[in-house]
Amino acid sequence: MKINVTWSDIRNGSSARTTECMVALALKRELGVDYASVGYGGGSVLVDGKPRGLYLPLAVRNRIKFWDRFHFVLPFSFELTTQGFLTGTGLQVPAPPTSRPRRELFAQAWASG
Repeated sequence: MKINVTWSDIRNGSSARTTECMVALALKRELGVDYASVGYGGGSVLVDGKPRGLYLPLAVRNRIKFWDRFHFVLPFSFELTTQGFLTGTGLQVPAPPTSRPRRELFAQAWASG
């Protein structure tokens, strides 16, 4: 699910206020929830009276830090992984893909070549 942080969110957001941050305002608007809280380590929203933890990408957490320090940021978007989230089973973050080949596979390929 794509979350858009707009000029309105930035203008109306408050730095160092977890429930009034620009990202919290965008989450409330985009997800249609009344409560959202974000920080440098992640966030949460209240769905059906139950808190649900959110994983925020590193780039988003860095923009929150930048906003808190310098009070300037441009509008941006980010992908919020919502697998299972909207059904009430909680947010699940997929494991990062492995980008390096394993040493054993490389050694086998080298030996057979």
